[in-house]
Amino acid sequence: MMKKITLPYGHEQRTIEIPEANLAWIEGPRHAVPIPDIAAVVRHAIRNPIGSPTLAELVARHGKRTLILVDDSTRTTPQKIVLPILLDELNAAGVPDSEISGMIALGTHRWMSETEIAARVGEPVLRRISVTNMSHKPEDFVDLGVSPLGIPIQLSRRYLETPITIAVGNIIPHMYAGWAGGAKMVQPGVSSAITTGRTHLIAGPRVYEILGNVDNEVRKEMENIAIKSGLKFIVNVALDASGTVAGVVAGDVVKAHRAGIEIARPIYTVSVPERPDIVVASSHPADRDLWQGFKPVNNCGMIVKDGGTLILLIPAPEGIAPDHTLLVDFGTMPGDMVMDLVTEGKVHDEVAAATYLAFDRTRRRLNIALVSDGIPDIEARKIGITATTNFDEALAAALARHGKHARIGVITAGADIMANFTGKESERYAEVCSESHHDV
Repeated sequence: MMKKITLPYGHEQRTIEIPEANLAWIEGPRHAVPIPDIAAVVRHAIRNPIGSPTLAELVARHGKRTLILVDDSTRTTPQKIVLPILLDELNAAGVPDSEISGMIALGTHRWMSETEIAARVGEPVLRRISVTNMSHKPEDFVDLGVSPLGIPIQLSRRYLETPITIAVGNIIPHMYAGWAGGAKMVQPGVSSAITTGRTHLIAGPRVYEILGNVDNEVRKEMENIAIKSGLKFIVNVALDASGTVAGVVAGDVVKAHRAGIEIARPIYTVSVPERPDIVVASSHPADRDLWQGFKPVNNCGMIVKDGGTLILLIPAPEGIAPDHTLLVDFGTMPGDMVMDLVTEGKVHDEVAAATYLAFDRTRRRLNIALVSDGIPDIEARKIGITATTNFDEALAAALARHGKHARIGVITAGADIMANFTGKESERYAEVCSESHHDV
């Protein structure tokens, strides 16, 4: 008997079949209790900030000029819902639309087109304020010295020179920060590639330890930078499995963020009683390219038994890593060699190196097979993995490798999950997470 399972695949869906005798479990983000009036919840959060002054109090202290940091289309924050309400609340606090602008906090991601920005924030918002991409020009960053870990702090001049800054994002488990949201809109959101590269190099080899752990040195680094740079306010949402708002927090970059994690944690924590030989996962919502797909590669790869196989369904219309082609150039180079090149100053894209280190840690443990219409096998093999457009072909190869009785787990949306194991599996998972990694 075959079990039919429908998984998200970009803006579409794919239905796959898995032998019921092999199926260990099906897991993924949870659905939350529906909120009848999402706008009212957003408005209530903004009017009742956690650990920070209200918008009116911020305006009284700092003036009216306001910059809203907006995440790009690689994230699922419902900006079209949140931004109009935030603008109304700023108006009520005495800030006219003419004093407000928005900036896409790109980090090292590519610029968004005008069409993409309009789709992201909505035409009603663009009729009220200007929303533009963050500049990547070196002269448009300001040097603020070094962080406690010795990382150069270079932030957007426009961000630093605006009296009131508000970051709007979402809270999900994240392999580099423990959890997304909060200070992550500053680092890496409005940081230079140098700052982001150095921070990611600390996180890259340690993603197994960092994912879902808010008390880690990278998160502390990000929060120190956000506080030092003067981020005034956050509005963060937690979304459920359907992408519907499950909760909203606003206020202090640390205190409000922690409250948001408590909403998000039960949604994104998957309970897994068994580490299977094979995990089949949708990359959703990290679908654009494999660069985003490295999140589900690592999040879901942690769950697979050593020597097992991860089959990742990812459309990847933009290929492997269009913004960070150096990652492909590294090929199958051992992570230690990449770190040696970084140390010798021979790597111009340290963000690519950091992501490669995270990917390499999982690739050394597993076989990774993509089911993708955007990445051909010849390209995938350059980085030591395989690709096919046919799921049945990928599953047959995995079963041939691990035997006809191999156990199979399925993750419905792999980009934003973290695993919680029980019993002996918990002990083994702890061993996987504490395995030696490359020191920076």
